[in-house]
Amino acid sequence: MFVFSKLFWIAIQPLVMSLILIFFSLLALAAGSSVLSGLFGGLAALILTVTLFTNAGTMAMLVLEKRFSRPLLEQPPAAAIVLGGGINTSLSAARGGYALTRAGERYIEAVRLSRLYPAMKIVVSGGDNAIGRATEGETAPALRLFAALGVEEKSLLLEPASRNTAENAAFTAELLQQADFSGAVLLITSAYHMPRAMALFAAQGVAVRPWPTDFRTRGDERFGFSLDRPSSNADITSSAIREWFGLVTYRMMGRTGEFLPSEKT
Repeated sequence: MFVFSKLFWIAIQPLVMSLILIFFSLLALAAGSSVLSGLFGGLAALILTVTLFTNAGTMAMLVLEKRFSRPLLEQPPAAAIVLGGGINTSLSAARGGYALTRAGERYIEAVRLSRLYPAMKIVVSGGDNAIGRATEGETAPALRLFAALGVEEKSLLLEPASRNTAENAAFTAELLQQADFSGAVLLITSAYHMPRAMALFAAQGVAVRPWPTDFRTRGDERFGFSLDRPSSNADITSSAIREWFGLVTYRMMGRTGEFLPSEKT
């Protein structure tokens, strides 16, 4: 199931889907069907136009990022869960360091909170989710990162086996049960990823408080054309589609209790 989901996602990314449609358009043309060729070609052109030259992806991500905000902490949290994705695992393994991704703010925020609340435990959840090549996963470079930033290893709990968000929630739930924390547990992940993560942790019976990071929208965007940054538009559209697809899929599979949770539900 894990491998299938990874391969399926590769196929439905907007740019890849456009390439597939262009291929079918050429096949239809070779087969003498100009109508089908035009249909496939038109769909490819539409997807490329919306993906590259509008802020549709930003608007789709904005909806997700508005679902949860950081709560006021009346008491020091007992723990903070950092979901994997903030470290480039293959690059970190090759270089022996801790190469941060766009989601690296997850780790920066965890370190900041650990200095505000020295007794707080940091739970790092993330393993090797690569296909066809082995990496060291996320916990190994995370250990190097925390050590470099002065966070003692005794403050850390590691969950190195999970490959996706569903496994993050399931395996971390077991770890938290063994640790038996008394106090609030924060969930640190990207703001657009928070709805799916909260739904999956709730399905595991784990009460966590959202702590969104690395926002990718300002919060006041309106739909329109965006002609000057096609590569950025494609990137954010792909990320938004992947998240919405994950929300739909997990709900249809019964892995979550609601499609699009928020702090009001």
